[in-house]
Amino acid sequence: MKNTIKLLLSIVLFTFTMQSMAQGELTIIDQESKKPVPYANICFESLGHHSQSYGISSLEGKAINKAAERCVIAISFTGYKTLYDTIVPGQSKQYELEADLLNLNQVVVTATRSNKQLKNVPVITQVLLEEEIKSRGITEVGALLEAEIPGLEIHNHAWGSDIKMQGLDANYVLFLIDGERMAGETEGNVDYSRINMNDVERVEIVKGASSALYGSQAMGGVINIITKKPRDKVEFSMGGKYTQMNQVNFENLKTNEDFYFYKSKLDLPNTNLNATLGFNLNRFMSKTNFNRNTSDAYHLISTDSLYKEYEGLDLSDVELTEGKAPGTEDFSISQVFEYKLTNKWRLRANGGYYQQNRYDFIRDNSYDFFEEYNFGLKANYQISDINNLELSFNRDTYNKNKISEINDVITPEYSHYFYNPKAIYNQAIKEKHHLTLGAEYYAESLETLRFGNEDHLRRKNSNTLIAFAQDDFIVNSNFSIMGGFRMDHHSVYGTHVTPKLSAMYKWVPLTFRANYAMGFRSPTLKELYFDFTPAGLFVLKGNENLVPETNQYISLSTEYTRDKFNMSANFYKSWFENRIGGYWSINENSKQQYNYTNINQAELFGIEVLFRYRINRSFFMSGGYSYLNDSDEVDSKNVSAIAPHSGNFRFEYTLTKKIYQLKVNLSGKITGAKEYYELDDIEINGQIGVAAYFVRYEPFSIWNFSISQSFHNGILLVVGIDNILDYKAPIVSYNSNLSPGRIGFVSLNLNVDHLYREFSSLLSKKK
Repeated sequence: MKNTIKLLLSIVLFTFTMQSMAQGELTIIDQESKKPVPYANICFESLGHHSQSYGISSLEGKAINKAAERCVIAISFTGYKTLYDTIVPGQSKQYELEADLLNLNQVVVTATRSNKQLKNVPVITQVLLEEEIKSRGITEVGALLEAEIPGLEIHNHAWGSDIKMQGLDANYVLFLIDGERMAGETEGNVDYSRINMNDVERVEIVKGASSALYGSQAMGGVINIITKKPRDKVEFSMGGKYTQMNQVNFENLKTNEDFYFYKSKLDLPNTNLNATLGFNLNRFMSKTNFNRNTSDAYHLISTDSLYKEYEGLDLSDVELTEGKAPGTEDFSISQVFEYKLTNKWRLRANGGYYQQNRYDFIRDNSYDFFEEYNFGLKANYQISDINNLELSFNRDTYNKNKISEINDVITPEYSHYFYNPKAIYNQAIKEKHHLTLGAEYYAESLETLRFGNEDHLRRKNSNTLIAFAQDDFIVNSNFSIMGGFRMDHHSVYGTHVTPKLSAMYKWVPLTFRANYAMGFRSPTLKELYFDFTPAGLFVLKGNENLVPETNQYISLSTEYTRDKFNMSANFYKSWFENRIGGYWSINENSKQQYNYTNINQAELFGIEVLFRYRINRSFFMSGGYSYLNDSDEVDSKNVSAIAPHSGNFRFEYTLTKKIYQLKVNLSGKITGAKEYYELDDIEINGQIGVAAYFVRYEPFSIWNFSISQSFHNGILLVVGIDNILDYKAPIVSYNSNLSPGRIGFVSLNLNVDHLYREFSSLLSKKK
């Protein structure tokens, strides 16, 4: 009997040993130090069936060879160049990862609409990685962009946030999520709080006219949010962030007080809760995201008076201005499915729902309620190793409503929706050309009370038929040229063609880039048809005679890269024809009225300098400087509220010890002085008129500090302080910074599946 048991145990042991040998073992080490690289990501893609599976290295840098047939593997980890190799089942091998301290080998897609390494993209592109975002506790896309992009400002208005990049507002900057558009508000900007930063893998920022690839609204640039994909069979993460209250408006509030609902919603806690569940079962992938946010409202009053000396008039005024930020409650849930139908067909379906309650300081027994629904389908057909076809359909709907605080009655205010089917074909030709062809259809509708009759909703529609082509020609290892064009046929404005031409030349350690692009933007439905009086103050008047605006954009840049240092300088200039702007007048009802119109010509130019310096594996610095000259004038007076000079700086210290990693971050945003004219309505001899007065905002800086600690690649604790110098704008307005002052926060995120695997491995070793 004992011999039988020994024989059975020997067979089991032999079988286990043979299975381990059959699988093979991969060892991943640092090329320089020869130390193991833990938690490196490994992708196995079979050459025959093109199926994919994923793995991750252990603390000892070990991983199982999951190849079931001959495979291409890609080994990647932040701070290292991605390593590619071909292996067979059962093969054991050691890999040495080479440091890529500046992440210039990161693959990006936005600038060219195809996969391309960052160092080889012909347009200066900024990439912000997940690790940079999470280690600083950032949960708002606006805070991230302002901290990282010199020359970018986000102004808070009564109707929400408005982005300004290279002098152009939200109408000119296209926001994408995984390459797909977002429905927006009637004011032109999108609701940035819809973007779940806990699900972001990277953010790609392309500045300058990109209409040849992305069409109308991309005259100023494109910001593409790339979301995560599950890599393991089962992934589950959860986390939360708590931030100090900005302001307590009503202390010791009692339920029987007048306006109890209104008061209670202005002092909500500042919290962010999130959870993600993902599956990757070779052919099938699923990801479910949940996000919940609340924030408190706050009210700022200037500490310095605003003196108004009206130009050309013997009139002056003194005002103590104020600004108000609403409180919010957000909820969102999203779902993505992917299925590899055959070796050539990959299918994807996604959908999501978002809602926000926005509580302001107006005691009108109502609050704003926003809803968004999105749905998308995508099919990728891998025709061969050198060409593929992608078919997609995307629909997004964004609604604004008023809800009564007394009886919960919902009153619709507007609804914006679009649908956008498209087809993109990619073809490689003799390893020299990469051809991209595309066709799409974009149809949008806006239904609102603001089209001249505030008693019932009215609807306006438009649609555009689009075709585009691009050729990426690699002349040799040092020189490449990219050219393309886009043709838009608008339902109202007919056909417009926008070309683009880029060239890149490498003369190590220098890279030279030159770009020309033509931009195109058709008037929005708001600019065409609005007839609306916000809060009874003034009138916004659309103009059905508007024509599309175009621009000619050029940029010249030089990039220097040597070892651990990277620096780029970029000069850009844009000339506008028929730029859509406006002028103030007094209408027949003696109300101040803003009239949309085409301005004959306008131009802007600027210089941007960026640098990244990895002093060693522990110390990192980055920063930038931006100069902008914007000729936005009304009656020969500069009305541009963008600071001509701005910059940013970030310092990071990293300490890694096996299962523990510490990151210390200090970042600052410096905004130079602003000098421009603001317009005001005043009474002159019993008549309401428009007058201009000169304002100056002094330079200021906002500095943030954070400490993050990561354990077992599964626990991330971040503690930080935003605005550590406690800056508050002395004169508060929608063109000033609306920070309430110094605010502390703490966040905790758990990768539950990583922790489970890590502790299971440790327990098995002890046994």
